[in-house]
Amino acid sequence: MKHLHFVGIGGARLSGLAKLYHDRGFSISGSDWQQSRVTQKLVEQGIQVHIGHQAANIAGADLVVYTNAVGKENPEVLKAVEQGVPLLEGAELLGKLMGEVGKGIAIAGTHGKTTTSAMTAMILTEGGIDPTVLIGGEVAAFDGNHRSGKSEYMVVEACEFKRSFLHLNPVIELITNIDWDHPDCFPTFADVVQTFADFVDRLPKDGVLVTWGDDPNAAGLLRRFPGKGISFGFQPQFDWELSEIRPEPPLGIAARLRYHGKDQGILRLAVPGRHNLQNAAGALAIAAELGVDLPTALATVGRFTGVHRRFEIKGKVNQALIVDDYAHHPGAIRTTLAAARGFFNGRIWCVFQPHLFSRTKYLLPEFARSFTDSDILVLADIYPAREVDPGDISSADLAREAAKHHQDVRYLGKLDRITEYLQQHLEPGDLVITMGAGDVWKVGERLVQNLSAYIG
Repeated sequence: MKHLHFVGIGGARLSGLAKLYHDRGFSISGSDWQQSRVTQKLVEQGIQVHIGHQAANIAGADLVVYTNAVGKENPEVLKAVEQGVPLLEGAELLGKLMGEVGKGIAIAGTHGKTTTSAMTAMILTEGGIDPTVLIGGEVAAFDGNHRSGKSEYMVVEACEFKRSFLHLNPVIELITNIDWDHPDCFPTFADVVQTFADFVDRLPKDGVLVTWGDDPNAAGLLRRFPGKGISFGFQPQFDWELSEIRPEPPLGIAARLRYHGKDQGILRLAVPGRHNLQNAAGALAIAAELGVDLPTALATVGRFTGVHRRFEIKGKVNQALIVDDYAHHPGAIRTTLAAARGFFNGRIWCVFQPHLFSRTKYLLPEFARSFTDSDILVLADIYPAREVDPGDISSADLAREAAKHHQDVRYLGKLDRITEYLQQHLEPGDLVITMGAGDVWKVGERLVQNLSAYIG
């Protein structure tokens, strides 16, 4: 097997897998429905990328890899079935690669897994572990979302969507939290909890489970697992405890770190929010388990500047700060806005683009209550992604519900209209956070580009 073809190669998981196998000497091609910054980088690295999905694109492939986002009705997937070309979903290939590398470290959870994966990978790299890495977001330290290491360890972001992480067989698992997301494949919260339990059951008895103790559902999995369990969080009964939390100027946060009650010094981060302290503590717990000395780990995580689209500072427009964030679930929205409110005294504009009709419909009451730490909520139309508009939910519906809990809700719809509106209404000292898993990031980039006010 020498030629791998990836259908949906512009996605986070498949782009990373394509680069990892390219580094391993395989011939790689792929396709995506539109050109993007990701596909352009793949081309620059010598990978052939077709724009648009056509059956002819798989010519010469020994294996076709697809993502659930494109599904099995894609013409390239159907052609592979017709021709008898072996076919794997991305998570299946990731599980295969993890087995080839050796020992997997899987970071899972409804929120925070991308950042925690990035922090873990950076610490292990600086600590001499030399891991292979696949993350769902781009990290400056790796100039992308992957790293080809030479050791037996592999750090991966493990996603619960369509139970894909059940294709993995790690020796270490970290679970940041468990919340109800992806209602299109998890009808109830109980289904989500059970899926994470099934994930924990994949650990060997000599494996290690690391969980955020403050989340009762994540913490409950420690009682299920017969092997070594490690807890972290904001209470003294946890193995790793965070306390004495304070701001770390200009945008960071700091806390005292204790292990089994013993002072380990100060954890200082350059990124904001209690949630990032949580992410860092989990990464530090894994690093300690693998023998990385704590001073190295603390220094490395202290230099962490974030992941692409995770509270990413885009620039300034007329002395208004523009930030972009991937938050698309009520819990993540609340956490991100609370972090912003913790260090920012001016007006906070939240420009939110709901992601998926199903998520917006089933979590509508939770979404409506999620924006209280913003001063002005601007709503874009729902980003459909893989779904077709059912006609029974819209951003106008969300606006009406949110107005019951928020003092200033403005439904503007199209991104171009939102950009123009912000250009006319932003004032010095404002903070704009574009938020969502779709293409709402374009608003911030257009604002900065149109007014030519980049910050360094």
